[in-house]
Amino acid sequence: MSISQDSVAMRLNCGLWWIQNSLARAVVKAPKSCHITPVLRSLHWLKITKRIEYKLLSLTYKVLTTNQPPQLHHLISVQPSRNTRSSSLVTFARPPTSSSLRIIDRSFRYASPCLWNQLPSSLRQPHFNPSISVLPVHAPTTSSHSVNSPLSPSITPSLFHFRLKAYLFHKSFPPQTPFQPQD
Repeated sequence: MSISQDSVAMRLNCGLWWIQNSLARAVVKAPKSCHITPVLRSLHWLKITKRIEYKLLSLTYKVLTTNQPPQLHHLISVQPSRNTRSSSLVTFARPPTSSSLRIIDRSFRYASPCLWNQLPSSLRQPHFNPSISVLPVHAPTTSSHSVNSPLSPSITPSLFHFRLKAYLFHKSFPPQTPFQPQD
């Protein structure tokens, strides 16, 4: 019997989902029959898929700003900026896919550009230095924000992570609009 890679990933996510929901119910002492969405919202916990995106985008931010870890730094490249306002954002070049395997799409090299390019512009503001256009730049650094980073230094790590979590939380739990009966 052959098990597809998608079903394995789905089973792993299902297990993580079950653990997260059980922990959330335990934290708020909610019964097992309680609907979990309001509980997760009240705890400000991201759903499993959004948590995975958060971790991947956090790692991508670290690679962009500190050039670390070097094993991942060489896997991504920033597209050169153009003269339009929207193209001045830090955008990754997506490598071509030469395989029909769907597991390739989940690797850092392919998933990171896809998720990064979907971020709002407030998280992808460029550093306004015309000499910085393409990564990778293999210059090790010990500061929290590399001189060679394409991102604006005004986006500190704590501000980036705060905005990223707020963005993903909003995607997980869109604001509820009150029901308006139609006349």
